[in-house]
Amino acid sequence: TPEVITTTVTPTTTSSTTISTPERTSVTKVTTTGPTAGSTTEVVCLGYWSPWFNENTPSVDSPGDSELLDPKDTKYCNYTSEVITNIQCQFVDQPERPFSDSQDNVTCDKDKGLTCVVSGTALEQKRICYDYQVRVCCEPVTPVTTTSSRTTSTSVPSTTQETRTTPGKTTTTVICNGVWSVWLNENTPSISNKNDVELLKSIREKQCPIATHKVSQIECEAVKFPQRPIGESKDNVTCDVEKGLMCTFDEEASQKNIMCLDYRIRVCCEPVTFTTPSTVSPTTAINSTTSEAGCYCNQVPRRKCHETWEHHCSKITCLGGNTYLMENITCPSLPSKPKCRNGLEPVKVQTNNGCCEKWECDCQCEVWGEPHYRTFDDLQYDFFENCTYILVEEKVPKYNFRILVDNYFCLPSIPKSCPKGLVVSYNGIDVTISTGDEYVLTVNKKEISLPYSANGFEITKLGIITYISIPDIRTSITALQNAFRIRVPEQFFLDNTQGQCGSCSHAPPKCIRKNGTVEPSDCCHKTAYDWQLYDPSKPACQSAPTNVPCIPVPPAPTCKAEETVCDVIQRKPFEECRRKINLDNYFKTCVFDHCTLNATIDCSSLETAALACASVGICVDWRPFTNGVCNYNCDQDFLYKPCRSKKDDQCKNDSVIVGKKFAPAEEGCFCPDGMVLSEEKSKCVVLCQVCRDQFGHPKKEGDVWEDANNPCLSYVCGEFGVLIRNKSCNQDESCPEDNRIYIDRCCFRCRSSEGNCKVNKFNETIRKGYCEATFEATQCQGLCASATRYDFKSRGMDHYCQCCREEKTEKVQVNLHCRNGRRKKVEYVAIKSCICKDCGKGKGN
Repeated sequence: TPEVITTTVTPTTTSSTTISTPERTSVTKVTTTGPTAGSTTEVVCLGYWSPWFNENTPSVDSPGDSELLDPKDTKYCNYTSEVITNIQCQFVDQPERPFSDSQDNVTCDKDKGLTCVVSGTALEQKRICYDYQVRVCCEPVTPVTTTSSRTTSTSVPSTTQETRTTPGKTTTTVICNGVWSVWLNENTPSISNKNDVELLKSIREKQCPIATHKVSQIECEAVKFPQRPIGESKDNVTCDVEKGLMCTFDEEASQKNIMCLDYRIRVCCEPVTFTTPSTVSPTTAINSTTSEAGCYCNQVPRRKCHETWEHHCSKITCLGGNTYLMENITCPSLPSKPKCRNGLEPVKVQTNNGCCEKWECDCQCEVWGEPHYRTFDDLQYDFFENCTYILVEEKVPKYNFRILVDNYFCLPSIPKSCPKGLVVSYNGIDVTISTGDEYVLTVNKKEISLPYSANGFEITKLGIITYISIPDIRTSITALQNAFRIRVPEQFFLDNTQGQCGSCSHAPPKCIRKNGTVEPSDCCHKTAYDWQLYDPSKPACQSAPTNVPCIPVPPAPTCKAEETVCDVIQRKPFEECRRKINLDNYFKTCVFDHCTLNATIDCSSLETAALACASVGICVDWRPFTNGVCNYNCDQDFLYKPCRSKKDDQCKNDSVIVGKKFAPAEEGCFCPDGMVLSEEKSKCVVLCQVCRDQFGHPKKEGDVWEDANNPCLSYVCGEFGVLIRNKSCNQDESCPEDNRIYIDRCCFRCRSSEGNCKVNKFNETIRKGYCEATFEATQCQGLCASATRYDFKSRGMDHYCQCCREEKTEKVQVNLHCRNGRRKKVEYVAIKSCICKDCGKGKGN
């Protein structure tokens, strides 16, 4: 039975809420581990699940793992009016694996969090815990009473402001009967724009998007002075629930400040008064509005009566005025994993705008080596011509999707070709990738920088592997040197593909010519000729044959028996995979390539075999067994991982964007555990912090800039954020201007006070995220002896210089104070004493 909510708005200062609900309650069901291995229980969340948290990673030095919950910490749930009612724990690298499979000494508790302890024998054996992550269920705190008619009543107090008085100080607490939004700070004052505005007009609907709720309260505060009334500031600032915050800087009135303070706001989103009369049935409520002319609901955007839309996995129908019919979207139960063709692992895909899930099967085609083909319908053949051919195209165009393969003779003296590159076309956009002798990647013939995300494509490069994804049609292309894998979903392409990759279908495998003629399954090496495409860069291909008759495949070449990397396929690294799929053909093609091309492309067969294993859910870490022949090199900061279940988390606008999942798992170069990809995607960082100058311009680590108004103030973008250097000059301010010798824009020395190399103290401020500290740092300052004279032996100037340098130092720790009350430590080297030392002697310096 759907839920009918009638909303009545009255001008009184008090309000009450009664929500009638049916007997059956829809819940979110997520499978997690039960108390014993192999058992599962339904975890019920009547609110919403938080993101996954993984703050600690086990290591050899620290073999345990813990993801502890702090009830005072607000990072888990969005609002302070919510509580944690449930918890889920899972493996980071194997999220599909049941938590009960773990052999670790691990506990998962909603009040304490997750704890994994290594002790006793396990500690002696130098074992370490798996890396775990947790998420929690957040639910609003709501007093509930139940009547005999199974109607739940909820009382909401009136919207008021509570005034508290303490000696010397009066504060006003804004009461919110709904939920507070996060703090919003979209604008920051600067020298060029000294005002600050945080307007509600553009964000009101985003912060309170539910039709039955409204923005009822607003709170404003200065970023530097949280929880302090804005009236205490000297700014001309207003805070209005209809407009937002506005600060107008008045230079004449301001005696000290050079611009407005930086302010932020948050809003209260709360339900308007709900009443469902006990004498009115849901049907009556619906019918009461059907006959009204010009019937609309009171919301933005405006909705007509009986208009239906979806929001947050609910279906909402306008019934007129402030009355809505709300129904939960019901998802069919997720069946057990289906068995896909060719042993490929099924993929879990989202439906109903992400509210539901279902299993889908894919089709996979591989091209590698000299080259060898494995089609969508699992036929394997060799094809050695060096023209351009259609690998995949739609029989009936729906998505304007096609993939061409460009073959070339990888060794000019041997008439055997290799796959040089692909041209992937989708919706009028052509992505060309060449992984032959020279790596080239273009979009519509223009070179691009990676990662690339535009025109329906997402392209990344992880070491030697390039991943091309088309999310809208769930299609992926994996490109290595002389090896490619194409994966398309049955959901979009079943019975609608043709080309050298064959047919993505459930029909018996067959070889098909371009004119539609069906040939036996051992004739694909001849029907492949028919899929040639005219390429003006290869004029010799215009006379290439087509309709080549089917003849038996010639025997593979033989060569002297010797140990090669091909043998790895038949050894331990691939042992588990061989029990699930047949890898004999990959071994044969590896030997074939080795005999023909003398080991130049042996690795491509092993790479393709490992990709095939990943497609059936088995990770193979095979490269260490090739004696360096097939190494995978990563840039500095990145680590090679043979099977990663998702992309690196990435920094964007000082926040962390969770990496998308891989299906199947992929190998490549990734950030070490506990680090994320930087915003410019060039390195791995611990924190997502972007330094910005006083004008809001981003700065990179190591950049130094001066304050626009104070010559003694400068800033450095460091590892832990922006360092503020307030230069203390230790100078005689009574020195006459004529005797002042300026060292820089800030400091001078007086002609009569030279010398005195000694320790000078100055204030330094360091910030790390929401933690900061101002402390007294030290520097050596003063003048030392110097001389310059002509050297008759060298016939040049001889310079003698001494500099004021450190003599004794010590390591000192500084406590950073965080907004959440915690502390973090930062270590630096402090100077204890200074002395004049040689700057470095030299002739002609």
